[in-house]
Amino acid sequence: MVKFNKKKNSLVCSFTGRLDTQNCMQWQDELIAKVKELKFPVCFDLQGVNYIASSFLRVCLKVAKEVKSENLSLINLCPSIKKVFKIAGFDKQLNIN
Repeated sequence: MVKFNKKKNSLVCSFTGRLDTQNCMQWQDELIAKVKELKFPVCFDLQGVNYIASSFLRVCLKVAKEVKSENLSLINLCPSIKKVFKIAGFDKQLNIN
């Protein structure tokens, strides 16, 4: 599940639960549309996330291409999720805090 919130000049997307392929397919089109519409920097808050699939990594790449990778940040990652991004090499391409 994802909730959208505009804060100042950024779009904060708060995710919860499992970000598996089925879940990502439910909201990815809406997310990409919002990103294109607002043209703000984007922050993914993964506070309540305990699992990510490769489909979520693809969503991250799509958003990074749309807003430029320096304008996409990921926050509140648990250690296991942070490890997935590191193994995929995304820790060098994206702002992960």
